[in-house]
Amino acid sequence: QGNIYYTNPLTFDPTAQGNIHVGPIKVDPFFSTSESYDNNIFDAARNKESDFITTLSPGINLSSPIKSIKSEANFNYLANFLEYADHSDESHIDQYLGGSFKTMFPFGLGLIIQDRFEDTERPPYYDLIYGELVQRIRRHSNDFSATVALPEYFGRLEPEIYYSNYDIQYEDTTSTNAQGTTTTFVGKNSSYNTQLIGTRLTYKLFTKLNTLAEFNVGKTSYDTNVIGDSEFFESLFGIQFKETAKTTGIFKVGYRIRNYDNEKFDQFNGLILSYESRTLLTPSTYLDILLRKSQEEALVTNTIANRNFYELNSIYLTISRQITGKIKGNFSNYYQLLNYPAVQSGQSDIKTFTFGFRPYIDYKIQKWLTATLSFWYDNRSTTSNIADLGWEKSVTTFTIGATF
Repeated sequence: QGNIYYTNPLTFDPTAQGNIHVGPIKVDPFFSTSESYDNNIFDAARNKESDFITTLSPGINLSSPIKSIKSEANFNYLANFLEYADHSDESHIDQYLGGSFKTMFPFGLGLIIQDRFEDTERPPYYDLIYGELVQRIRRHSNDFSATVALPEYFGRLEPEIYYSNYDIQYEDTTSTNAQGTTTTFVGKNSSYNTQLIGTRLTYKLFTKLNTLAEFNVGKTSYDTNVIGDSEFFESLFGIQFKETAKTTGIFKVGYRIRNYDNEKFDQFNGLILSYESRTLLTPSTYLDILLRKSQEEALVTNTIANRNFYELNSIYLTISRQITGKIKGNFSNYYQLLNYPAVQSGQSDIKTFTFGFRPYIDYKIQKWLTATLSFWYDNRSTTSNIADLGWEKSVTTFTIGATF
């Protein structure tokens, strides 16, 4: 089990130091240590338990240009060692390993290959407040993607072809409530693989405005027959604007069809959209907006296993300000509605509403040394009669991080 929602791995800053070289390879080691107080470590609706958690996070980033073939390779690794003061059984290690290769062929043909492996208890959609944040089970995942860009072949039209393969394996886990009842979650029932192939066509309408179209097809396959395999098709259209009225962003809207092999499961046909933008409000203040409406797979381990998917509606707002040359402030807040459609007549949809906020402040003590103080509040309510699907929690964290 365990919970590391509040753990934010130290972000690599490419402008910091970077004085270590081994031949053509640039070496950037980094390290952070943090102390957190979580008032509800098990995300419980009742009988909350709190704890102090110490996290040590060593990591390294390696990058190297390959000038002879106009390429660049990158490798990074991060480990989080979490130590619980009063609940030692919850102490664990999370590891993240990633790499990428970018190259440019003659006439503008580009290739980007990326791969990321995770061994963690962190929910896969945590970073952007996407999807379910209710599972605390061990998972091993590998996310591979490859993109081929043809930017100079067709004038203003820039086509891309991409492929991704996402594999996630969950472990079985158990939990014991205040009454001493032990429940086993069969994590392997949620393990799955998703493959997607698609194309993106971007047309340069004006200097700072592009139109785009995306067409994707994919398949999700589960390791067991508890959840049905499915195929999906989607098409999206949108615009991409660059520094228009001091705003950079992208808007996409489309339609998705997902067909499940198991006819007992609801089929999905519906609208999907996304919007991401950054606006320069003042020379030192940014506003980031993230909107999303989509359809996602529902995990078996979320205790409403017979509902095979949920509809997600979320908004994420962030204001960032450079207060002084060394101090940066940030305030984020999010609102999220998950709707699990009923699978049998007479049942009602299950809706889960979450809102939260997270202010933090960064102080750049030295070019290579940063201190961060943050607070995170999360509140979840649900229409389900399963009370443990709703909770309230807050986490306060102080972090010291160094990048060399």
